[in-house]
Amino acid sequence: MRRSIALLALAAALTSGGGAVLAASIDPAPAVSEPDGAAITAQNQRVLAASQARLAWGLILDAAPGADPTISPAGLASVFAALCEGADVKLKGAIVKTLGFEGADAKLGLAALSAARASVAKVDASIFVSKDLIVFSPKQAPSELIRKGLDAANIDYAVDDLSKMDAIKKIDAWVDKTTNGAIPEILGQPLEKAELVALNALHFKAKWKTPFDPAATADADFTGLDKKVEKVAMMHLPEAQRVFRDDKEFIGAALPFADERFSLIVVTSKGAPRAAKDFTGVSSWLSGEGFAPHKGDIALPRFSLRGEASLLRTLEKLGLAEGLKSPTALAAFGAGSTISQIEQRAMIDVDEEGAEAAAATAVVVGRSLEADDALHMVVDKPFIYALRDKATGLIVVAGYVSHAPKGKGA
Repeated sequence: MRRSIALLALAAALTSGGGAVLAASIDPAPAVSEPDGAAITAQNQRVLAASQARLAWGLILDAAPGADPTISPAGLASVFAALCEGADVKLKGAIVKTLGFEGADAKLGLAALSAARASVAKVDASIFVSKDLIVFSPKQAPSELIRKGLDAANIDYAVDDLSKMDAIKKIDAWVDKTTNGAIPEILGQPLEKAELVALNALHFKAKWKTPFDPAATADADFTGLDKKVEKVAMMHLPEAQRVFRDDKEFIGAALPFADERFSLIVVTSKGAPRAAKDFTGVSSWLSGEGFAPHKGDIALPRFSLRGEASLLRTLEKLGLAEGLKSPTALAAFGAGSTISQIEQRAMIDVDEEGAEAAAATAVVVGRSLEADDALHMVVDKPFIYALRDKATGLIVVAGYVSHAPKGKGA
């Protein structure tokens, strides 16, 4: 597959369900309602939206040359928020930095994630669901203090032998069920030296507020970064009052779903095709910043992307490395424990009716490891995108597409 898609599951602390130790079982306890005072605030949304855009962009830019990364910042944020239950001060600081919180906002980071998790837990599960799970090895069963912390944070947990295929099958089955079959597995193989694995799985599916008319979809040229021109199935929305943002070189649109707290942001260049790094100056647009109503039309290709990535090295570059140097980084989970592996799987399908996205993240902890008044947006060249939750600022899936994308089933 020409497109190597680096995917980052994204559910920044979004789980539903209370914790309960289940010996050799991955069946989570029933959901526990969030406290009434946990509503998302405008400040929480601003802080989290900006940090999610920074995290997304750091991951996109660090993708392998020639790759078209699709990432899920919320999944990473959710997993790391769960790991903070056993992290020391130095690692917590590194996690906050890695997740994209800066300056004064760093102090609000974990609180914003907690509020987002409570808010997302109330979303209709047929539209969006995000769950977290920590599975401990029998030799590293959680202490009473850790169990209380996980219970208070409504994080599911279990105890199972991670070196056995049975345990891995249970975890993969949990991911498969949570993502409605979109991500069938995240681990696949036994973890010989793992003391625990922290997981997030999410699934989103919704129809557009204003669907594209299938009768208006037609083959059109898409010019890739390599200047190669290929045919794509180009969808069309006629001229109307829509939500745009543009400058001299770039144009973006925010396409709302029927549940308007979610939208898909797409940003492309007005002139020649641009490499991912050329979008750096407009990467903050992925947060939803600066968009406003304006008359215009939109042409967008159907696209269907799937991929996987190992993210530990990239996240170390973004700030995690310093925290992992601490000898007590995750001592609350076990002496000498450290993060040895971070894996993600993700997918997104966009068509005339709406969009579906899913992602799974696993963090393994072990000992070793212009012209007229109307705007015209034609996405016929490389673009960046973000499917975001406007209420919390979370980015469900985001990425860069350098070549002509294929639609689902193509």
